[in-house]
Amino acid sequence: MNCKGMIKYLSVALLLCSCTENELQLREREQQFVIRFSTANVCTEVVTRTASPLTGGTMLRILAFRRIGESPDLSMDRYMGEGTYRAINGSGVLEPVSSLLLRTGTYDFYALTPDLAVANVDHEGDGAKCAVAVEHGMDYATSLTAGQTVSEASPTVVLNDLGRHCTKLIFELMPKAGNIRSVDIASAGLTNMTRAPVSAILNTALPIMGVSKSEELTIEGSEFSVPDDDLNTSAFAVVLPREAGKFKFKMNVAFNERELAEFVADMPETLAFTAGTQYTFTLKMKGGSVELILTVLPWNDSVMQEQDDIGAFAPTPILIHVGTWEDVEIPGNTGAGNTTVGVGKWVANPEVDAEIGAFGLTEVGGEGVPWTSEENVPGETGGSKTDPDPDAV
Repeated sequence: MNCKGMIKYLSVALLLCSCTENELQLREREQQFVIRFSTANVCTEVVTRTASPLTGGTMLRILAFRRIGESPDLSMDRYMGEGTYRAINGSGVLEPVSSLLLRTGTYDFYALTPDLAVANVDHEGDGAKCAVAVEHGMDYATSLTAGQTVSEASPTVVLNDLGRHCTKLIFELMPKAGNIRSVDIASAGLTNMTRAPVSAILNTALPIMGVSKSEELTIEGSEFSVPDDDLNTSAFAVVLPREAGKFKFKMNVAFNERELAEFVADMPETLAFTAGTQYTFTLKMKGGSVELILTVLPWNDSVMQEQDDIGAFAPTPILIHVGTWEDVEIPGNTGAGNTTVGVGKWVANPEVDAEIGAFGLTEVGGEGVPWTSEENVPGETGGSKTDPDPDAV
């Protein structure tokens, strides 16, 4: 066969190979189908809590992995793709923003909200595989729905409930007293908060052990709710969990349109902030004194809940009297007179560390916290129980 003939047959062969390759690629693309997800809920790690549907508009990122070993292992498993989804009307239904496409097979599905970028999913980059960076202000929650088989005839996956990895703080003022006619909070917050961001492997606890506590949380007055008929007002913030250690409480407030008064106090060094938990700091006025009450509960509302829903507490709260500002003087709202509020003297509750320890509030993991209704909880003032099991030896 001459060269011209060989070139002719070679061209035909290349054309056939090209067609075959294109057909294979087309068939592979045709084998992919859209994965659908439903019933996205969020809950705390506490087994007694029921899950809540995600608030409408909440964004999720969902990643699919094919397992290499017998159990899910992001350090080894093969990344197959991801998509982003939006929760609809608080119903738990998810609509695709960018759909996840897969072929028939069995996968492990990881979901996270907000829809943060997940780094190094395919082992090609530096650093830990499947890491996320979490900041203060993020209601970060994740779930793993493992071993799900999907096909074009059965493309729907029901996600497991997402577990929260951050903490909710609520600041509340309850000023009802005889001579209080108006309140105006300028700011509130805490010092010595966990330094952000914190990097974590997807669907694992945030590794805050040993992280410095060098940031300050400040909630501006504009974020507080409009005072109700009793002049109660509150605001909240989402923060990273925090190890026990020194920190201060601060609230700046004007009463009766007078000068700002700053209530500042050292908080118990034994108190830690646990993931999936909400802590409410309440300034409660009682005549010539102002009490600071700490209420601790599972975080009991849905992701990205609006401020109108704060304060909707679950049963069996832990109530701890942190201390009292004594001899507080607040001028009335009539006449010239004195315009300065006297905040008096801060007196810490001498039993506060014992109460915090009795309820397991010293550990970031929150082990042993008595959330069930059968447990006793402490009251706000003297005479209440501080031991969750007084009959224990």
